[in-house]
Amino acid sequence: MARIATTSWISGAVAPSRLRLYHVLFVLLTTASAIAIAAPSVLTQPTLYQSSATVRYDPLLFPDLVAGDTPGAPLVEQQQNLGEVLKQTRYPSLRQRGLAFDYPAAGEIVVTSTAFDAGIAPGIASDAAEGLARRIYAIQGLELLRDVLGHAYQAGLERHPYTGREDRYLANLLQTQAIPSVTPQPGNRPLSALSQAELSAVTRALEVQEELILINLRQAERDVATGDESILAAARDRQRGALSALTTVRLLTTYLIDTYNTSSDMRSNAPAFVAQDARVATTLDNYTALKLLAAAVAGLLGGLFTVLLDRTAGIANKLAELWAYRELIRNMVRRDLKARYKNSILGYFWSLLNPLLTMLIFWLVFSVLLRNDIPMFPVFLLVALLPWNFAVTAVSSGMRSILDNAHLVKKVYFPREILPITVVLANLVNYLLALPVMFAVMAGVQLSQVGHLQFSWTFAFLPVILMIQIIFLIGATLLLSTIAVFFRDTTHIIDIFIQLWIFLTPVFYSLDTVTRGNVFAAKAVRWLNPMASLIDFYRDILYGQAINPSPGLPALDGVFRTLFTALVIFAIGSYVFHRNSPRFGEEL
Repeated sequence: MARIATTSWISGAVAPSRLRLYHVLFVLLTTASAIAIAAPSVLTQPTLYQSSATVRYDPLLFPDLVAGDTPGAPLVEQQQNLGEVLKQTRYPSLRQRGLAFDYPAAGEIVVTSTAFDAGIAPGIASDAAEGLARRIYAIQGLELLRDVLGHAYQAGLERHPYTGREDRYLANLLQTQAIPSVTPQPGNRPLSALSQAELSAVTRALEVQEELILINLRQAERDVATGDESILAAARDRQRGALSALTTVRLLTTYLIDTYNTSSDMRSNAPAFVAQDARVATTLDNYTALKLLAAAVAGLLGGLFTVLLDRTAGIANKLAELWAYRELIRNMVRRDLKARYKNSILGYFWSLLNPLLTMLIFWLVFSVLLRNDIPMFPVFLLVALLPWNFAVTAVSSGMRSILDNAHLVKKVYFPREILPITVVLANLVNYLLALPVMFAVMAGVQLSQVGHLQFSWTFAFLPVILMIQIIFLIGATLLLSTIAVFFRDTTHIIDIFIQLWIFLTPVFYSLDTVTRGNVFAAKAVRWLNPMASLIDFYRDILYGQAINPSPGLPALDGVFRTLFTALVIFAIGSYVFHRNSPRFGEEL
């Protein structure tokens, strides 16, 4: 009786006590694994510092600036321009969301900066507050300036002579198109007809426009420096236009300050001014303990969900059955690898040459013919190309695994899951064999372009990302191989989809660069396409960011989200395969 009670899992009759113990151990394992995955990212997260400054303005003079706590469209545009100007001119390390604006009371705006350096955060907040006060003036001043230029434009169309220095400055401003969206207006409205407050607003608008022109000029200079013949002529034209516009704006600004005394201290009691500068930076709480607790809870819930699924679907029995056939899996993986390089002179070396030759093609197209500014582009490309090739070949071959082995399915009993899983494992071996070449290329490029190796401890995170990808690929191949048995057109549809898939996955481009800072678009791609997130993770730990090629850890929430997505796809694929596998023989 004791022998019957302790029969193995392979027989399917597992003793209740052992089953409960197995479930408890599994839940503990998932909880510990979740903490282990989260710990490196949480514990190495840099400290953030925050600092605030306050801007006050006269709401009677600027009634449409803010409605309640909602900024108007002109103010939002000026705030966005302000962040870009500060990043391009003074604070290259300014984060994408490093500036925040709050509206606690009428006529008051609080500017908050967030930075990794306690010494920089107050400077960013103070400079941002000064720039915002200037831009509040500029919102009004830009419309006044367009009005003045519109009258000058009409006078030019009517061939009225430009008699004074002021008229010539306005004519040059029109000619260089330094101020956009100017339309002719009848009548005459010279600058001298404006009030002192209006002249100050016009001066502030010119100062803001000068900052924007400087950014355009620097971008044109960078384009000229690349030497790319396809954009060189246009870049030089933009450079000359920006230089001409910059000179004209500076001349008119100086003229207004000297002639009408429109200089202004943005920290004085004026219609818009900095009421309180940022003085100190406060440390933001990283919530380390809370994040680790959240990771533990996520692991615990995931383990409990899996246990519940095992109680209803018998996952443990299925895994035990697959383990009993491990020798068959090993032989089939070996057979797949041998068949792949059969009658090939180079044999195994094709697994090394394939990604290298593909990388060279992409490098030629996107680095030589279509130039880009991504540093160490071969490394940027290769760390994404290898896992991408692993995914594509696994999905494409795994989808056909049941169809290609119809003779075995109809004649011999074995767990049918072995066929798609074998394809994934064979491609995994191929991927692992290519990793030494990837590291060799990384070392060569880093030594030639940077002068030193940038191998990081974050490379140890590679097995975690690889495991998430394996879970996703096994689930996808189980699902697609089942559908392909009943709908043979699936293979053709997926082959076409794969051609689109590579363009939806940031293999040869940076997703953040393509979406141009559109956070929603970037999130949509990553949420709907797990491979997009996985490619980003590989780049994070092996390469870094396109704007800063220094390896780091991926965002913790992104890793758990992608893991959850992979587990959902795995669960769906397993369920669909398990329900339909008994019908494979009659369909084949």
